[in-house]
Amino acid sequence: MRKLLLFAGFICATSSLFAQYYEVAPVLGYTFSGKVDNGYGTYDFSNAFLYGGRMDVQITDLSYFELSVRRIDPSISYISANGQESSEIDAGTAHYMVGYLREFKDGKIKPYGVISAGTSRYWTKSNTNDYHQWFFSTEFGVGAKMFFHDNIGLRLQASVTTPWDFAGGGMYWGVGTGGAGASGGMTFGIPIAHWDLSAGIIFRIKN
Repeated sequence: MRKLLLFAGFICATSSLFAQYYEVAPVLGYTFSGKVDNGYGTYDFSNAFLYGGRMDVQITDLSYFELSVRRIDPSISYISANGQESSEIDAGTAHYMVGYLREFKDGKIKPYGVISAGTSRYWTKSNTNDYHQWFFSTEFGVGAKMFFHDNIGLRLQASVTTPWDFAGGGMYWGVGTGGAGASGGMTFGIPIAHWDLSAGIIFRIKN
């Protein structure tokens, strides 16, 4: 995490020397994560509201360097394959990303694509069996900026963020459950992707 922040800070500082515009956008939205069966049971990740912010630094015409932070607070419901065991956990997820945004055309409405990489933090909120883990993750998204004024606009985006567990050889993330009231502790790896729909107000500042 520290290395990512240092790298992002260096890139941001370097880019700002040549920046034409800065764009800051607080964002709100909704994340769809879905249900997964790993053979031992079914894990249902609740859909949840997301909140965070994005900062873009224009590096050339139509091209931006982007920093973003987003958080969701889902719950995870578990039902064993035989239906005899179940539990529910409150959890948290945060994504810290560094990316590249490319607008497809200039004008009042600017469609764009964005690709980012960074780290995702996962944790449980149970006092009996806390889990805390970081994973490398990627984000791919498309959207549009709509400007009502030279300095104010609206940003709409659809994207997918996926954590990668290289030890598991694929896209996995783990959550530890169990503790009081459960038959025992268990750790599992689950292929998962977070599908986001978000919107935010853009504040555009000329350098």
